[in-house]
Formats: sequence, C-alpha cells, structure tokens
Amino acid sequence: MVSESVDPWASYERTVVEILRPGEGTLRVRSAPQPDETTWPWPDERPVHLLTAWDPGQQRPGHDVNRMRQAALEADLALLSVPLLVAVGVDPVTGRREEGVAVRGLAEADVLALGVRYGQDAVFAWTPAAWAVVACRGGRRVTTGWSLETAPTPILLQPGT
Repeated sequence: MVSESVDPWASYERTVVEILRPGEGTLRVRSAPQPDETTWPWPDERPVHLLTAWDPGQQRPGHDVNRMRQAALEADLALLSVPLLVAVGVDPVTGRREEGVAVRGLAEADVLALGVRYGQDAVFAWTPAAWAVVACRGGRRVTTGWSLETAPTPILLQPGT
C-alpha cells in the first residue's frame, strides 16, 4: 500500500468541493457511498468537471504564483467558450485548499489535456450517477457516489478557511 504522504489520492478522495453559482447559492459536494441523484442540481445530465492550476504535482509555488497559474487556466478555458464557475476544494483532514473552476460542456479528454498542461495529477468529474477523481495521465479513476449540500453563501470559498 502506498502511504498517503507519497500518494495524494487519499486527500483527493476526501476533498470537499464548493461551487459558487451566482444568484443561486453555493453547492458543496463530496464523496459518499451512493449518489443522491434526486438532488442533481443541473438542468441536464452533462458532467461537471472541476479543475485547478494550483500546486502542480509536488510543487508548492505559493499564493501569488498559484493565482497567476489559475488566471492562465481560466483564460485557456475562456478560449473554449465554456462558462466557468468559481470552485474551491478543501481536504477536511489536512486543511489543504486549492482554488479552481467548475465547467460543463467540455469533453473529459479536453479537461484532462488541460490538467496535463497545468501539471495536475487529477481532476474531478461529477455526474448524476458518480463522483470521480480522474488521473490526467495513466487512466487511474476512483469512482464513488456523492452527497450534496446547498447553502445561500459559501463557506470554503472564503480566504483563510
């Protein structure tokens, strides 16, 4: 078994992701034994992908560099004409926090290619039936169910939380 300090997937699997939907509140999604398909919050079944440019691989370049990298990723996504929603993922055990975006309407191959471009190990893919951590290279995929909470205001999106 690979230790958690070597294999970051244990952290990815327990990450809680918050997605800000302006005018509609905040979604908080996390892994769960079964999906709660009755609470799927989107108008159709297209997947939601969550990606970031923060802290690629083992690098920890700091807040300012991470923000510049994230801005570049968002500019690349804007060229693809997909709407972006602000998102943040937090590991509730370590407190590790990464800012990112949620997108709908991109093929998973395109999302993974962007992940590779920005040095990421994995992205999240969320569908009515599953919550998955998907490797940007190599084909590794861990799929679970999901649970969803909605709130009028974000909690995790606040700096310092």
